[in-house]
Amino acid sequence: MKVEFEIKAFGEEEIDNYNNSFKGYEVARNKVLSKEITLGELENYISSIFREVKDDYGQQPEQLTAKITIRAKENEGEITYLG
Repeated sequence: MKVEFEIKAFGEEEIDNYNNSFKGYEVARNKVLSKEITLGELENYISSIFREVKDDYGQQPEQLTAKITIRAKENEGEITYLG
């Protein structure tokens, strides 16, 4: 099944000659994984992407969030994973 990961970082930053400045950073990844994957394994993927985003962001973001999406549909009582 295809699993979609979305990681977002957001925070205020100081830029000369500006009163307010905000910076955002977003990473989206897709990975085909087995239906037997555990929550712990998904957390490991998120942790890895969190480290990457924090390194690229340049400082500790005020907000760092993750969203995992697994798309599925039901057809005649059977679940089919999309992707």
